[in-house]
Amino acid sequence: MTDYRPSPGEVRRETVVLIPDTCGKTAVLRSELGLEGYESLPLIGWAVVATFTHGEMPGITVEPVVEDDCMGSVALGDLAEEAGPLTLTEIL
Repeated sequence: MTDYRPSPGEVRRETVVLIPDTCGKTAVLRSELGLEGYESLPLIGWAVVATFTHGEMPGITVEPVVEDDCMGSVALGDLAEEAGPLTLTEIL
C-alpha cells in the first residue's frame, strides 16, 4: 500500500485526469511572474487532485488540464509548481 503521508513541511499532490474535454476550449491564464507563453493554452480535460499536507486533512480539488509545449498534458496546479503562480481568468 502506498504511504501518502508527507514529511513535515512537504506538500504532496496526486493528480488523476478523469474527464477528457474534446470541445476545443482554451484556458486563458495570467502568470503572476509575468512569464511569456502562458497567456492561453488548449484546455484538454479535467483532473481530480488530492493534496496532502503534513498535519492536515487531505484536500480534494478539480483542476483544468492544459496542453503545455514543454510538459505535455498537465493539471494547472502541477504546471504552476514548475512555471510559478498562474491564475485561470476564463475558459473560452
